[in-house]
Amino acid sequence: MDAHLVTGDGNPDLLVAAREALGWTQKRLAEELTRLSGVNPEISQGYVSRVEKGLLSVSGDRLDLFSAALDVTPDFLAGEAKLWSLGEGCLYHRNRASTKASTLRRLHAQVNLLRLFLRRLAASSTVTLREFTLAPMPVGGLDGPEDAARALRRELELPDGPIDSVTEVAERVGALVVPMSLGGREVDATSLHPPGEAPVLVINTDAPTDRQRFTQAHELGHIACSPALDMDAEEMAQAFASELLAPASQVRPELLAAPITPARLLQLKARWQISAAALLRRALDLGVITDSRYRSLNTQMSALGWKKAEPEPLASESATAVPALVKAAVDAAGGVDRAAAIAGTTTSKLRDMLGDELLGVLND
Repeated sequence: MDAHLVTGDGNPDLLVAAREALGWTQKRLAEELTRLSGVNPEISQGYVSRVEKGLLSVSGDRLDLFSAALDVTPDFLAGEAKLWSLGEGCLYHRNRASTKASTLRRLHAQVNLLRLFLRRLAASSTVTLREFTLAPMPVGGLDGPEDAARALRRELELPDGPIDSVTEVAERVGALVVPMSLGGREVDATSLHPPGEAPVLVINTDAPTDRQRFTQAHELGHIACSPALDMDAEEMAQAFASELLAPASQVRPELLAAPITPARLLQLKARWQISAAALLRRALDLGVITDSRYRSLNTQMSALGWKKAEPEPLASESATAVPALVKAAVDAAGGVDRAAAIAGTTTSKLRDMLGDELLGVLND
């Protein structure tokens, strides 16, 4: 949509989300607005704050200015949209304890914008997304997250043994998987599952494949399980992922078949397609090794440098649903730039958000 055709004021919630998705403070945005407009005196942080609180409205040329600074279109900023935050039961992330709050705010803003971009692209394309019909299983009491993992394996008719592609499993239940570089290893993934919509899973490609697979299974745990009020949601997702990727009834005999050593863990890693560290933890949780043996092996693996990068890396996985959606939207729009505008952003921002797997599509 052309900027001069946009009517209405900027949506304060979208203005905040677009700024936080860039990792900018209000002061940084004020500086960029000043640079782009060339005004004197400069635009203040206080002005940006009042706009974001809804105390001042922006429209017309001023909305265009915010649009240029934030890499989103004016019609996107003027739209109606529900944004989701932690505590609302549909936004989760898997991160290190040391992760900064600012990093999480940026990631949450990015996944909210990504969801809106994908919805706009889907509305403009001929692709019919797989309907999300997975009903979360209540867990707690008699049924645990392991039961939910076994139920999902049965529902999808997955064969015994390792899962060939966790990404394919996620897409089969209707999730939109987006592999994306998150600029480091502070956060492995985030997921957003608003009621009545397909979940969006953002998986950090800066992590090794074994970590990505487990992380994706972890995020599936949030989607497939409905925890009891007294259950820790992250521990629940962890237990779900462990059982989904390495069912106890199948992996325990193999863990018992030979002494657990670093070399044995690498053999099992090649077989089960999960990290040696995850298999070591599985051995502890299933009672195959003692706590002291677990600590001893962890120390050995750390000395070998496996905490930073394990040997025998796994082959990467590929998403198919989102690339197909983007390609269809590009074809329907008649070009990449037009498709990006339909999404509500710029070509460069869409490429940055959707990751390397879509570069071929966006360069066509």
